[in-house]
This record gives sequence, C-alpha cells and structure tokens, in this order.
Amino acid sequence: MTPLPPGSAIGIIGGGQLGLMLAEAARDLGYRTVILNDAADCPAAAAADEVVAGSFEDPGAADRFAAKVAVATFETETLPSALLERVAARIELRPAARIVLTTQDRAKQRAFTAGLGIAVPPHRIVTSAAEAEAAGRELALPAVVKRATGGYDGRGQAWAETPAGLAAAWEALGGGTCVIEERVDFAAEFSVIVCRGAGGELAYFDPIRNVHRGGILRVSRAPAGIPAASAARAQEFARRFAEGAGLVGIACLECYLLPGGDVLVNEVAARPHNSGHLTIEACATSQFAQLIRIAAGLPPGPTGLREPATMLNLIGDIDEEALAALAAAHPGRVFVHRYGKAPRPGRKLGHVTVLGSESVEPPPARPGCEIG
Repeated sequence: MTPLPPGSAIGIIGGGQLGLMLAEAARDLGYRTVILNDAADCPAAAAADEVVAGSFEDPGAADRFAAKVAVATFETETLPSALLERVAARIELRPAARIVLTTQDRAKQRAFTAGLGIAVPPHRIVTSAAEAEAAGRELALPAVVKRATGGYDGRGQAWAETPAGLAAAWEALGGGTCVIEERVDFAAEFSVIVCRGAGGELAYFDPIRNVHRGGILRVSRAPAGIPAASAARAQEFARRFAEGAGLVGIACLECYLLPGGDVLVNEVAARPHNSGHLTIEACATSQFAQLIRIAAGLPPGPTGLREPATMLNLIGDIDEEALAALAAAHPGRVFVHRYGKAPRPGRKLGHVTVLGSESVEPPPARPGCEIG
C-alpha cells in the first residue's frame, strides 16, 4: 500500500475515548477521520471530521462508513463479525478482521497465543457446568471463571475456591464458553505494546508497569522497573504474536511478572490500550499516532521513552477545579485528558499523565471521584 497522502480520510470503528485520541493523533499527522459509532454524540466526535451514526448491526451504516474512507481501524474489540467482514470486503481494515475476531474471544485468544509458544496462565476452556467442575479438579484453586466474550474491567468474571463453586460461577455468568484460570501469584503486572507495519517493520514501546484495583487499571508507570531478561522475554512474546497473527497495527500484551522473573501473558488487545496513554506525552510517537501511521501505510515511528511518566485514571467523577489547579502548579509536567463522558460509578472519565521522576501528588478526590 502506497502511504496515504495528507488530507486522506481514515476510518475509526468505535467512538469512545480511544477513538477520540486516535482522531486527535490523525489530525496532528494531517489526516481526516470518520467515526462509525452507534450514537453521534460520542467522545470521538470532539476531534473527528465526521461521525456516521448507526447500529453496528446495520449493513447500511457499514457501507456508508466504508464509502467515505480509504482505510479503517478500530478502537474496540466488542464488534460483530458481520460488521468487520463487511467493512473489510470494501476497504482495508488494519488490523485485519480475523485478528480482532480472535482477540475478542478469550478462549480463541488463549488457544492462539499458546499455539505460538507464548506462556499463559494454566487454564481450561469449558462449555458446561460439568466441565467447569472437572477443571476445578485439574487446576490449582482458587481459580477464576471468565466469560469468553463480553467482559472487561473486571466484569464477566467470578472467583471460586472449590470445583462445585466453579460450576456455580459458570452458571452465574450465564454459561456458554468460559475460560477457567489458576490464580497467578505475580510480583508485578506490566504491559508491552508492539507495532508492526505493512512491510513487517517492528517497533516496541518500553514495558509499562500497571496497578489494578477491582479489575480496573488505576495507575501505569514507565519505566516499569522489571528485570531486563523479563522485558526481553515479553518482547519476544509480542514479536511472536505480531508475526504469527500477521498484524498490521498495534497490540498490547498484558503480562504477569512472576517472582522468579518468568513472564506469563494474561491478555492481548489488538488496539490502543489504557496502559499506553502515557505515551502521548512521554514518547516521541504515541501508541495512537503509531496506529494511525500504520493504517496510513507509514512505518512505525520512534518509540523511545523520553522521560519517566505516570498515568492515573480518573474514575467515576472529575473534580475540575482541583485538576486545573494541579496542572497549573506543574506546567509542562502534568497533563489532564478529559473524555467528555457523563459521570458514573466505575466509569473512566479521563486520565492524568505526570512527567518526570519526581512524584506529583494527585488532588484529593471528592465523593464519587477516584484518581488512580
């Protein structure tokens, strides 16, 4: 593919905060963006040139969207296969539809990554209460039951400490295909973001250390402070995934660092990832600019970490006055990103990135607001 000339339109399927930051990156690179989303009033509309509003189940909306762009990417994996296949039949989709159809399903993802020799937590894929109970006799307990599709930020998961409890958890989650995994006693969680261009060019962001609470990412830091051998192992897993999947785009591997230095890959997302938000200010090329570059037919840009950075999610509500004061007190070091979403308990409404090795204390959170 010849690189798209400036002014060309790039499509983004999904209008959430990742779509917003992709549209901002595209604008900075000189490209127009068209969003396909089920509602016109979405975060990405603030930066996009156009929004095609229509159900993801509507073939007509997919056709109108595809007619307006030269190439498309996506910001969410919870997309119907018919939509992805219809768009891909009309224009190039980067990453390809087959990749998101694999990564959006935990069972398919586990089988695919394990088949590439990527180390993953001990697990079983089950489709019945009897299989769930049998898994409890084969795996170390406690274990977690995860729905194969539809769960995120801790949703669609349940822990159990007995085989019978796993069967009950499977039923409580609605049955169907689930993945049951042993609990991993990890020393740290971190992520590696890999970028692969259409010509097979590879680039990696430095590992990013993550802290979760309640299944939701709260804080990300770079550098990650993990052993060099562990970082190299994770990067090798990222290479295997990118090349094995034929990725043209970016992917994030969420990893566990084990006490002895070994690495397990917990999840793979073939799209921008929350942990990579700090790359906007901390790296020469952000994860969002990388995906736009690759979608446009350009090679990945430089990924080096220019200085240490910490990202804190803003969850539930935003105290605008306190955040404004924080940014004003630390010019050039504190950057506040707002997604334009209505407050709701547990909802990610924005993030703050702090540059530099010195710590900056977040403002006190008012009721309903969680910072990091």
